[in-house]
Amino acid sequence: MKKRWKVAVIGSGDMGKQHVKGWQLAGHEVVSITDVDTARAESLAQETGVAAIYADYKEAIVQPDVEIVSVCLPLALHAPVTIDSAEAGKHIFCEKPLARNLEEAAAMEASVRKAGVRFGLGLQRNLSQGVLKAKELVETGKLGRPVFFECDAVAEIRPKRIMHDANGNMGPLMDLGCHYYIMWQTVFQSRPKSVYARGNILAKDRPELAHIEELAIDSAVVTVEYESGDVGVFTVSWGMPPRFKLGSREDRILGPKGGAAGGFNSNPSKLSLYIGDEIEELPLYVYPSLHKEQFDLFVQALEGQGEPAASFQAGKEVLVLTQAIFKSIETGEAVDYPSFSRESSG
Repeated sequence: MKKRWKVAVIGSGDMGKQHVKGWQLAGHEVVSITDVDTARAESLAQETGVAAIYADYKEAIVQPDVEIVSVCLPLALHAPVTIDSAEAGKHIFCEKPLARNLEEAAAMEASVRKAGVRFGLGLQRNLSQGVLKAKELVETGKLGRPVFFECDAVAEIRPKRIMHDANGNMGPLMDLGCHYYIMWQTVFQSRPKSVYARGNILAKDRPELAHIEELAIDSAVVTVEYESGDVGVFTVSWGMPPRFKLGSREDRILGPKGGAAGGFNSNPSKLSLYIGDEIEELPLYVYPSLHKEQFDLFVQALEGQGEPAASFQAGKEVLVLTQAIFKSIETGEAVDYPSFSRESSG
């Protein structure tokens, strides 16, 4: 009989709800939900049939029936909650990004290794069949090489204002970009060679953000060249006016032989393939929940059958690339990634 792991979900916002439902779909028991906003936690608990709520995560993680702590909190809290959970002897699944900097990441990893527990990172979009199909198209030479992978995200300022805090979730280049950076690495099967980015704060005069002491860059164009010769381009803005009607474009891969378009890492039902003057629709399997898929892999790792879909290594690689992007914006110059990576890790 399949073991039902007992999970404490920390955070009851949108991602907390996804985690509760994902764990339940995977066949496990969410024993508690924690949030400083206890009314919100209570509402989610009632909706999902969870018995206990807490206002303090430190109380939730020490409960004897908790085996896994599922962290769905702002980025600044990933390190302390992960460290405290590891010291309490619990396995940890943490939402992306890993941490604000490599020092926090190192402290998290050291605590996990010392405690002998397992750690998984929530880069669930990389499990999408769209990502696997893009990898196949590139690997088999269907599009030719090199390829340009263009990604686009446009929105008004985020309802979660902490997304705009340079000391909080650090803006879209950190909070959203991680999905694209890991996708490019997966599709190209290559490491970054150089990084060039330009960015600014388009929403700096918005009264809704006036309470934030230091605003994060909310709009940028990022270009990453890989050792394979392939190039990833990410255009993003979270600084558009209220009710802005121009949405994001579909992601596109362009190569010498053709191209493909679609929401590659958004669990798409199909992609469009363009070869010569022909267009082919590529139907894809749609997962009921990408969160369930990542939790399945994490539990398999706990039971000695493989590794989590993403863990510290993937998180640190994405973090170093994000820091290189910020460095390029700061200096106005391209960053030699291998040198930057060595210096950052040294």
